[in-house]
Amino acid sequence: MRLLVTIVLVLALVGCSLHAAEGAGRNGAFIGYHESEARREVTLAAQPKPGPFRVKISSSYGEFIIKLRPDLAPDTCTLVWELAQKGNCPSCKFYRHEPVPMEWGNNGFFGPPYALLQGSLADLARQPPFENKGTTVQKGHICMIPNCKEFFIATADHSEWGQSHTVWGEVEDLSAEPNYPFEPFHSNTHDNITTRWLDNTYAFNLTAIEPVPLGTGSSGSGTGASL
Repeated sequence: MRLLVTIVLVLALVGCSLHAAEGAGRNGAFIGYHESEARREVTLAAQPKPGPFRVKISSSYGEFIIKLRPDLAPDTCTLVWELAQKGNCPSCKFYRHEPVPMEWGNNGFFGPPYALLQGSLADLARQPPFENKGTTVQKGHICMIPNCKEFFIATADHSEWGQSHTVWGEVEDLSAEPNYPFEPFHSNTHDNITTRWLDNTYAFNLTAIEPVPLGTGSSGSGTGASL
């Protein structure tokens, strides 16, 4: 029998309102979030593309090149790609950064702290649907938190979260991640779970990178392409 691990996730900062889910104690890394019990239908299918499509998150602290995964989350990737094509994301920001603790994963230990860099894509045209049909969060995955425009980059494998998030991309190089501030921060404790929230927010920009052609001699469609 397949065990679908659901988690409770609503960011107090953003105020997303979602339903409580099974496994709240174990998945308390997202205090204030609740995953909806209902899953919305995917409204956009992945289309033939030059691929792979990449986007870039950049700030004064460094950049992340992200390979989009429309095979896992076609609707979410389309929304992200459309925003990245604009080259301007005024509301994009990071507001939470928790390091990977020692002994992560040993004897069932998965924090705190909770091994992630979390932020907002508030400028997306609409809230992405939940899209996960069997993908467990691994180090380097970039994921949407259900029923929000909030996302995180996983800086460690998160088997404890199961398949509770939309995995929409892979960060090709995490070397810039330690450059992003871990502090100053304040803590929030709820149901004996303590999470960290940065005192300041850190803006970033999201831009599109020209898709790589599929075949020899073919040309990418540029940042005007659609997924």
